[in-house]
Amino acid sequence: GLLGGWALAAGLKALFAQFGLDLSSTPLVFSLRTVIVAYAVGIAITLVAAYLPARRASRIPPVAAMRDDVALPESSIRRRMLTGAGLGVVGIGLMASGLAGSGGSGATLVGIGVFGILVAVALMSPVIGRPVLHALGAAYRRLFGTVGTLATENSLRNPRRTAATASALMIGLTLVSTMSVIGASVNASIESSVDKQFRTDYVMTNPVGIPFSARFAEQARRLDGVGSVAEMQYLPAKVGRSSSMVVAADASRLAAVFHLKVRQGTLDLGRGQVALSQKGATAHHARIGDHLTLAFPSGRQRVEVAGIYADSVVLSQPLAPLSLVSDAHLPRFDNTVAVNAAPGASLSAVGQELRRLVKDVPTVNVQSKAEFSQAQRAQVDQLLYLIYGLLGLAIVIAVLGIVNTLALSVIERTREVGLLRAVGLSRRQLRRMVRLEAIAIAVLGAVLGIVMGLGFGVVLQRAVADQGITDLAIPGVRLVAFVVVAAVVGVLAAVFPARRAARLNVLQAITTE
Repeated sequence: GLLGGWALAAGLKALFAQFGLDLSSTPLVFSLRTVIVAYAVGIAITLVAAYLPARRASRIPPVAAMRDDVALPESSIRRRMLTGAGLGVVGIGLMASGLAGSGGSGATLVGIGVFGILVAVALMSPVIGRPVLHALGAAYRRLFGTVGTLATENSLRNPRRTAATASALMIGLTLVSTMSVIGASVNASIESSVDKQFRTDYVMTNPVGIPFSARFAEQARRLDGVGSVAEMQYLPAKVGRSSSMVVAADASRLAAVFHLKVRQGTLDLGRGQVALSQKGATAHHARIGDHLTLAFPSGRQRVEVAGIYADSVVLSQPLAPLSLVSDAHLPRFDNTVAVNAAPGASLSAVGQELRRLVKDVPTVNVQSKAEFSQAQRAQVDQLLYLIYGLLGLAIVIAVLGIVNTLALSVIERTREVGLLRAVGLSRRQLRRMVRLEAIAIAVLGAVLGIVMGLGFGVVLQRAVADQGITDLAIPGVRLVAFVVVAAVVGVLAAVFPARRAARLNVLQAITTE
């Protein structure tokens, strides 16, 4: 485990470098604490995992233990179903409460509810997974005949072990599917908000958010073909007791770039005034004419609320005039400069002039509306790929679980395998039977995981819709690909157990007690 962890850490380090997170200058740290924690956690988890099976085994009467009977007691299944159903009801209730709430608190309740339902499905999977196995069995019988029937019966023989083996893959694919839905929804929301609320032709930004000189905005105004320019400076501050980012800008110029709806008051801000979004006004219990205190590193500024505008994905922070920068004794920089071409001017020509303006400053990018939207989506995709890389470890663990289960199953069924071979089952058919069992386990985990992940992703998107993820998107092709990958995982996991079963000596297997 320690050696494997070291190898995986090195692999993840190389993987992160492919997505822009270069850690090559930082060596991997392998300390004594790593060894102690690894052994402590490993031993503790093993003891916890062994407790229930050991307790159940100790209660089996000696006479019952001598029978060749692996059927699960009905009382145990009933207890698991009742516990799982209870957790499921609690989880659904928490998710409903989270959807009724708003902001971070609603998302937290939804997250706790998701965890409860995940545990509930894992407990009830020996029962709710049977329809999936029966459906696969029907396909197996048509495609593979008797071998398919044998594989189906073997997977249904011990439903709890089959479900427990599939649970690792189920959990991994639940998380992957949930993040896929959320990621696709974030990208759809970005594209929708840019299309609806951006009126700008080009945007000057720094890729990592570092401010740049305000001279670029002034120089852009003097370029041929440029119609309007709106610059924005982000000022970290405390509004009341909460930290926020105040946007300093000329509101009249900003209105030509972004679609802002005034709900109350005005956005024509003068010195010492500020405008809030509807959400911000509610959070600070502020109305038109109220005063707020903005705390900057250089001191405090008392401002009057002059306007309230509709919540927007593009702008949701307090909006102040550029005069606030000098009033707060802060240096004047820009974080974003939006540029619109003049009526009749060539967009491509304006873009070339803007890029020529910043060509000597590689930290400033000029992007069109489409390029800006694509760049925002690329950041989301980059994060998703990192998450996929980390969750890929769960898939590795799931493969190991399937390999172990099938290997133990072959050992337990040594005499049965020998009898099947004796009555005419070929080595090739035997290997196929084991592979079909592995595929059944993997597909069961995939179906349960993707169904839950799809549901969780939809609910989480609705829970955070008021935070900017307004559009729901279902990545159907990607979800189907996950099922195909799971089937491939099953085939790969069956390689070793299938070879072991096929190599058994028929006479020795038959005489095995």
